[in-house]
Amino acid sequence: MRYCPKCGIENDEDSLFCKKCGFPLDEEPENYNQKEDKKVKQKRGKTKTKKSKIKNKTKVKYKDQGNGKQKGKMSFFQSFMMFFFILLSICALGAAGFLGYYIYQNSNIVVPDVEGYTYEQAERVLGESNLQAERVEKTVTDEDEVGVVIEQNKKSGSKVMENTVIKLTVGVLDTRVTVPDVEGLTLDEALDLLNENNVKYEIVYETSDKENNIVLDQSVRANKKIENTETVTITVSRNEEPQTSQPEDKVDDTTQNSDTTQDNQTSVR
Repeated sequence: MRYCPKCGIENDEDSLFCKKCGFPLDEEPENYNQKEDKKVKQKRGKTKTKKSKIKNKTKVKYKDQGNGKQKGKMSFFQSFMMFFFILLSICALGAAGFLGYYIYQNSNIVVPDVEGYTYEQAERVLGESNLQAERVEKTVTDEDEVGVVIEQNKKSGSKVMENTVIKLTVGVLDTRVTVPDVEGLTLDEALDLLNENNVKYEIVYETSDKENNIVLDQSVRANKKIENTETVTITVSRNEEPQTSQPEDKVDDTTQNSDTTQDNQTSVR
């Protein structure tokens, strides 16, 4: 019989290992204990290494979590600025709403139709609707449009704000006339043309070797527009009349004065 040197269990004589603890029956107990101690130490070392790794990882994770909390946390100044921004946005929206309501309430004034009225009548009608008038003159050729409103910049029926200025176009008669070209015409032809264009004229005679009663010049160039109150001066030729021979002592002074006056004679229409 062989006894196990480790646990003391009885084993068969030819047994190599203990039937209970498995200890080699040929090995000494001291050698076995040394091996077991090494295994235990190795296991403990591995366990410590794993624990240290776990601790390190845990510490790192803890630090990261702490940093994350610090970053996510808002300071008092940031919170105040956020509150101020929200309050300012609410105030801006309120002001915009009030302004829109005010514009809507004051944009309901209907523009009246004042075309065909005199400017004074149109101004009074617009004033009754809390609107203002501004006069704009336009030259017209139709006498029926003179002195009345022929156009307004805001159409009748449209809606505007209070005290809006409405521009009223008032017709004004064109009093200008076009000066015709009368140079080289006879006096009668020139006068007919001037009268036809309603041009006022003045005739000045000038001694010339040209044919008698021919227009030599006009004071205003042809085709120019002037006011119908302006006067155009036309210069007409007059031949020098031959003088009869008379004794010097019998020359009549009255006749000489008459000739001088005749050379400078003018005719005004």
